[in-house]
Amino acid sequence: MAEMLRRADVGLVTLTGPGGVGKSRLALQVAATLHGDFTHGAVFVPLAPVTDTALVLPAVAQALGIRNAGDAPLSDRLDAYLAAKRLLLVLDNFEQVVEAAPLVARLLEAGPGLKVLVTSRVRLQISGEYEHAVPPLGLARQDGHASPEEVGDAPAVRLFVERARAVREDFALTPENISTVNAICRRLDGLPLAIELAAARTKVLPAPALLARMERRLPLLTGGGRDLPARQRTMRDAVAWSYDLLTEDERRLFRRLAVFVGGFTLAAADAVAASPDSAGPGVLDGVAALADKSLLWEEDGPDGEPRFGMLETVREYGLERLAESGEEEAVRDAHLAFYLAMVAAARTRFEGPGRLAANRQVEGEHDNLRLALGRALARGDAEAAQRLAADLERFWLVLGYGTEGRGWLERAVALPGASSAATRVEALWGAANLAVFQNELDRAEALAAEALALSERGEYRLGVGMALHELGNAAESRGDVGAATARHGESLALFRDLGEPVWEGLALRHLGLAAAARGDPARAAAYHGEALAIWRRLGHPWGVPAALRDLADLALVGGDPSAALALYQQSLAGWRDLREKFHVSRCLWGIARVALATGQGVRAVRLLAAMRALDEAIGMVPAADHEARIAQAEDAARVALGEAAFAAAWSAGRTLPLEEAMAEALALAAGRATPAPPADGAAPS
Repeated sequence: MAEMLRRADVGLVTLTGPGGVGKSRLALQVAATLHGDFTHGAVFVPLAPVTDTALVLPAVAQALGIRNAGDAPLSDRLDAYLAAKRLLLVLDNFEQVVEAAPLVARLLEAGPGLKVLVTSRVRLQISGEYEHAVPPLGLARQDGHASPEEVGDAPAVRLFVERARAVREDFALTPENISTVNAICRRLDGLPLAIELAAARTKVLPAPALLARMERRLPLLTGGGRDLPARQRTMRDAVAWSYDLLTEDERRLFRRLAVFVGGFTLAAADAVAASPDSAGPGVLDGVAALADKSLLWEEDGPDGEPRFGMLETVREYGLERLAESGEEEAVRDAHLAFYLAMVAAARTRFEGPGRLAANRQVEGEHDNLRLALGRALARGDAEAAQRLAADLERFWLVLGYGTEGRGWLERAVALPGASSAATRVEALWGAANLAVFQNELDRAEALAAEALALSERGEYRLGVGMALHELGNAAESRGDVGAATARHGESLALFRDLGEPVWEGLALRHLGLAAAARGDPARAAAYHGEALAIWRRLGHPWGVPAALRDLADLALVGGDPSAALALYQQSLAGWRDLREKFHVSRCLWGIARVALATGQGVRAVRLLAAMRALDEAIGMVPAADHEARIAQAEDAARVALGEAAFAAAWSAGRTLPLEEAMAEALALAAGRATPAPPADGAAPS
């Protein structure tokens, strides 16, 4: 900021941001830094008490020591004063008098040696203005790999510790509380005012108790110093100050937009928050106005479209206003309806070239989808809950939300309300598939059997095939090759009769896995080759890398690790591009076995450990026979390397970020061949 104001071409800088982000503090720091650069110093003009734009000029004159006396108009005397001065003028809290912005332009014109630094929740929108959006304080990264040192050095955490020590002298970061303090600062979005108010509570509340109360932040964030302006003594007052400056149409839009969690697109805002009966500005203009007034943040979305959202303390205030408005039920229903339609459309793209975009869209809306599911369950809407959960099942599996997704599906199918047979069958199938994923095979079979019975009663033939497929998956995970072959054979015939090539490819894939399990690699290769041909004909983004991985398994057990590695790496590249963690894990397993088979023990252990960490993160529980194969590979690596080297490689692999683990796997080169470990019985999907 100081360097910007030193530039000859800069006369006006406006610091913008939400209440509590530290605009005034930054302005004072800049003024102190630049005081010596100006012959006549820096002058601070507090405008928070001023609500009448006509009083801005007298407030500036008073701060400069110009008395409102004599015959000449005060504005003329102010112009004459500034003409001969070289100074920095700081206008603090300009948002409620923003209509006086032309006065700032006039002051700059009158004073060639004048620089103006403004703090405001909204831009002045006059010529020559340079805006600097003041960001919240920095936080440690959220990927689980931040070191204690990185967390402790984060500006938000440093401020919390500083203010906590002011009320509790013995407060310190410890290994026991550092993650809790980091979580508190993250829940407060790094807002300095919110962090200071929360830290003051450590006088009576230890950090874990403070975090537990963060579900409702505003009642907690009170008790600011008596020397602070009233609007900064509580977080609610800080947000209310901005809310009170909005027009009625902007207030209506603001409180409706508070229903979104984690942000929203313009399309979502238009569907959920528009007011067709309002004569005010449309949603686009309204969102732009709220962003200009620092009540919304903006970022680029995964598809290049802008994404907006609220800091959580701001959103909580908006939800309070929404609850008071009488609009909450209608807004929450509109939110559910929008996300039902969005996910249904994304699901249609999942099996085609739009899969990556669909994955990104669904992952970007994960928090809103949780909210929508909760809404459907809370109002007992079985059709909506089961439809939304069924459409999300594939995304949950591949994006690493299997445990959470299964929980939603189990709750949805347990609802007593009515739903269409097709919707319920698909929800039952999804719950069964995720139960297989977690090796809960009794539950998977019960769910699939219910889906089969319901489909047969309703003559829903696709549902019959889906249920048979899932019963085959469960049998496969139990190691019952005969039952798996029979079920998948039945489903294959049905899918072919129905003209369902995607399901046909899946059935062929699992018949190939069963053939491999019973020691018939030639038959397995034929099934996988047939599946690959279907996937390639369809241009199917999932099927092609799945078939390549299956063929890699056959190559490895057949004693050709070089061919296996090439196939695994092609498969992994596809899954990496699709961001599908479940399938990435299976490829890491395969490439780790190639590394072990070719004498690259350290690399094998690193990849095995990375795979284990990923499986735990996504809730993947290997089937018993697959777990035995993993343990066998780990034991072989331990013997090859020795305990110390194994432990070091394992520790490094467990903490390896996923992107780095994939890069290592893709960079592996086939080395010296040794006898290959047993082939993987791939987990069903």
